[in-house]
Amino acid sequence: MSDTFIILAGSLGMFIAVVHGYLGATKVVAPVEGIAASSKRILHAIFFLSAVYWFIGGAVLVAAPGYLSDEARRVAALLVGAMYLSAALANFWGTRGRHFGWMLLSVAVIFTWLGR
Repeated sequence: MSDTFIILAGSLGMFIAVVHGYLGATKVVAPVEGIAASSKRILHAIFFLSAVYWFIGGAVLVAAPGYLSDEARRVAALLVGAMYLSAALANFWGTRGRHFGWMLLSVAVIFTWLGR
């Protein structure tokens, strides 16, 4: 059962990453006007890099049951879970809980914890 939870956590993390990257670029950053081009590039980088990191973390979790030893899987789950947890907390704090992203990331953290 732990393999299922770890794969679910990784799959959810990759899904969140793709949606976050797409919506961030098209609905948040693209419409921004009146700021310097360098500031807009930084906004794009923040959305893109966070999506890349979440996707890589999810891919590690999905691959963990088949490719990593039990100890390495626990370490991967701890590191990726900590990354998802920090993102969930930052999302909750930054949006005062009004954005659903923190809830999805929290589910991924719970799945990661159950799959460790």
